[in-house]
Amino acid sequence: MVIQMTTIRRLAKAWCLLLLLLPLSLGAQTIRLEAPQTVVQGNTFQLIYSYSGSEDFERVSEPKAPGLQVVYGPARQVMSSYQNINGRSSSSSSVSITYTLIAERTGSVSVPAVTAVVGGKRVTVHGATIRVLPPDKDTQAGRSRAKGLGSYIYRAIPSATVVYEQQAFPIRYKLYSSTEFDISSFNAPQYDGFISEKQPDDGRRQLTLESYQGKNYRAVEILNEVLFAQRSGTLTIPSSEVGIRIPVEGDDDPFFSSATFVDRTLRSSPVTIQVRPLPAEGKPQDFSGAVGSFRMKAELLTKAPKTNESVTIRLTLEGTGNLKLASSPKIQFPESFEVYDPKETYEGHVTATNVQGKKVIEYFAIPRRTGSVTVPPLTFSYFDPQKGRYEILRSQSFSLQVAQGKAEVSEEKGSSLRQQEESLRTLRSDEGTKEITGLRVAKSWGYLLLYPLVVLIGLGIYFILARRRSLRADSLSYHASRASAVATRRLRKARQLLEAGSREPFYEETLRALWGYLGDKLRLPVSELSRATVSELLRGRGLEESTIQGLTEVIDEVEYARYAPAKEGDMQALYTKTATVISEIDRHKL
Repeated sequence: MVIQMTTIRRLAKAWCLLLLLLPLSLGAQTIRLEAPQTVVQGNTFQLIYSYSGSEDFERVSEPKAPGLQVVYGPARQVMSSYQNINGRSSSSSSVSITYTLIAERTGSVSVPAVTAVVGGKRVTVHGATIRVLPPDKDTQAGRSRAKGLGSYIYRAIPSATVVYEQQAFPIRYKLYSSTEFDISSFNAPQYDGFISEKQPDDGRRQLTLESYQGKNYRAVEILNEVLFAQRSGTLTIPSSEVGIRIPVEGDDDPFFSSATFVDRTLRSSPVTIQVRPLPAEGKPQDFSGAVGSFRMKAELLTKAPKTNESVTIRLTLEGTGNLKLASSPKIQFPESFEVYDPKETYEGHVTATNVQGKKVIEYFAIPRRTGSVTVPPLTFSYFDPQKGRYEILRSQSFSLQVAQGKAEVSEEKGSSLRQQEESLRTLRSDEGTKEITGLRVAKSWGYLLLYPLVVLIGLGIYFILARRRSLRADSLSYHASRASAVATRRLRKARQLLEAGSREPFYEETLRALWGYLGDKLRLPVSELSRATVSELLRGRGLEESTIQGLTEVIDEVEYARYAPAKEGDMQALYTKTATVISEIDRHKL
């Protein structure tokens, strides 16, 4: 009982504390501090504490901190607004309290957290950090726009001047101005020996206050890119140009000020970059050419592989660097697999400091035999410029248990014939046994009169079996003679699928027509066929090399098209190629 009472007291205290802190938290969220990011030493600036809410914003404590001096404030300002919509009136108000300060020293100065009173409750308002620049060495420069245009500087600012080959490094093109200006034109640099990736530009330019060479300027970034050096040695980043329009006020008329505009072209200075070659020590034999930092993921998409059906392994590479330019890892499928070209996709995003990329590679292969096989691990090597060494990423191996897929029509017919043969053998054996048994039990002239009939039936069965054995012996020739007709029927069905826009069924039926025709024509089961086997057999039987090459190209195109986007025109062209190559092969006696 004592334990329960103690627990209840603790819970009550926790709830009371939560109720006390909740208004403080809510109040702190409604008070906003507005502070500049950069100021100049000795110049005044303002800190504005704004509040919008139903409660009374009474006061806020003075922001006292080393390096900051309050010269004026607090100044209180109230803004109210009234609305009347469909007879319903509403009002809102906002209160701001302003302090005017001077930064007494350069560097980074922290505005401290302060205490405010809202609705009779004390709340805490978080502070801010302000960067303080030194004043201009020449305090009179640029003060009179009527007497001078001011000073302007245009710079190319690389993040590094010594890099590795293919290493990504950002470069900024920045304009400094002591007066107001508008950008009128820009000529981007034409790189030689570099590949550039531009950061997305929404067209907005943000002015900041910066100190350069002892003077304070309005600064704006014109261009931000990431460069990749394509060769080692000394490379030069060329100049670029930016055109600006400067308003200049005249003072001849004491009543009406007039302004004219002066156009100027600014040119950046060339920048020299020392590019180091990638080290030979520790360089992998299968080095991909990637430079940066990456990670890898490999997965088997086909969970239950079967013969004559595609197996897909997907590899995903992600990271920062020149992934777009790197070569993809090679995969080693077993010899019993028909391997096709991989499908690659790449997505990239340029940041202020690097290029983030993602490359997805899908490997396709078709197993032709059943059984257990293993695909070795995939490896991806890259050079890490931060660590100064090569790194190797390695995936897991893939164990596949290939089951028997759906048999082709020719296989089904062959199997059916074999089943019929076995049945007939059994039937013949059984009939023979029954005949002998009947002879043993025949003891009367009635049964003897049946002997001629039995003999006739036996002769009939013999001739039927002989006929069927003859047909079975010639079944392969029969299918060979019917190969063209069966292929034509399948192509006709593929044509219907093409016209209906059924993409995947079209390719399936086209492949069925190709492999079924080759199996019938070469008198082999489709499961034993491969591109290499077919090419060797056709070559041995005197078929022209151009026709064999055309056949393999068509097979490759159909297999690849099953997993790649295709247009109706591509499907039509593939259909025509398939029909043509079957017709060319059919003209030869195989």
